[in-house]
Amino acid sequence: MFKIIRTSALDLLDPNMRMVFLKTVSISIIVILSVAMIIWGLFNSVQIFELNFLNKLISWAVSIILFITASAVLGPLMAVLGSIYSEEIAHHVEKKHYPNRVGHRFVGVAESIKTGGHLLLKSLLVNTLLIPIYIVGGFFPIISVLIFFGVNGYLLGREFFEIVASRHIGRDERVLFWKTNRGGSIFVGVIIVCFSTVPLLNLVSAMLGVIITTHFFQYRAAAGRVQQRSNDG
Repeated sequence: MFKIIRTSALDLLDPNMRMVFLKTVSISIIVILSVAMIIWGLFNSVQIFELNFLNKLISWAVSIILFITASAVLGPLMAVLGSIYSEEIAHHVEKKHYPNRVGHRFVGVAESIKTGGHLLLKSLLVNTLLIPIYIVGGFFPIISVLIFFGVNGYLLGREFFEIVASRHIGRDERVLFWKTNRGGSIFVGVIIVCFSTVPLLNLVSAMLGVIITTHFFQYRAAAGRVQQRSNDG
């Protein structure tokens, strides 16, 4: 897995990826700044109580909720961004490293965005339901961290897998492939979550997510001798 991460990092520096790199980073900057402005505005909006103690208590609670929400949303948002250029990114990686196993099914932008949007809504719902656990877990940070990265790692790993695998195999085969490679895919998702929560690295988390998932899929597909099919049923 570490070899895959290292190779993926080098792929980011590939001159042939420069344009998609610049496009992804530019859009990521706009999205991150927008999220930051919204969070800042919401945080300031709670400063309306005259009682200092109550104000501090509410501010503390809202801060935790906003931080968790922002962290939970940022990863899926980056995934949506990555999905816009996923076809271009995956095709380049496969053409460079796996010329005999390039995905034969074209995944359009509309389909990719639909997959990314589905992830965003699912992540919002799941993390909203988990907010009480996150808050209570504030007294036991390690528990909150494990739950946060575990849940969102699963969500991101699953959706990035769908984005990449759909270029190669049909729905039934994807279900089987996921079941036999669930652990590795979730680990990839956790890596993506880590990147999406680190300043500067989050600018390339979407692109890096597609690259890492592409390498992982190709590695496991070669090991399992997955046969590519163009049908999706």
